[in-house]
Amino acid sequence: MRMASLIGALRGLALSLILATLIPPPALAGSAKDDWIKSLVVRLKLNRRSPAQATDEGGTAKVVFRIDRTGHLLSAALSESTGDPALDQEALALIERAQPFAPPPPELSDGDLTFMVPIVFAPRRTSGVQFDEMTLNDTVLKARLNGICRGC
Repeated sequence: MRMASLIGALRGLALSLILATLIPPPALAGSAKDDWIKSLVVRLKLNRRSPAQATDEGGTAKVVFRIDRTGHLLSAALSESTGDPALDQEALALIERAQPFAPPPPELSDGDLTFMVPIVFAPRRTSGVQFDEMTLNDTVLKARLNGICRGC
């Protein structure tokens, strides 16, 4: 009986060694710089809004901004416009609203605290119904509604 348990233990050990060589070790945690940059991106995404007065086309604004060692915004400027003043203004307001950012890791130099980020505004979806074009008389409108609702 002892021999059987010893053989079972050896098989288990051999299987563990085989699996250890086939399965790569888990990825090492990202560097402090990578984690910090991810936190900047998350902070920007959480503060993003779509201005009501913007056109439906959307666009991408590129914003250059600089922060200090405490994470406070020092400057922000639009380096590429969306073509829509409301979206451009919102891109700059987003950077302002998102501060203060997490303080940068000590390994980053002051020169590494300037960023250029694209702020993407997706086109707005429209329903396809143009209400100003609906000049149907009551009979036609009722017939269409009944066709959709089936007697509701």
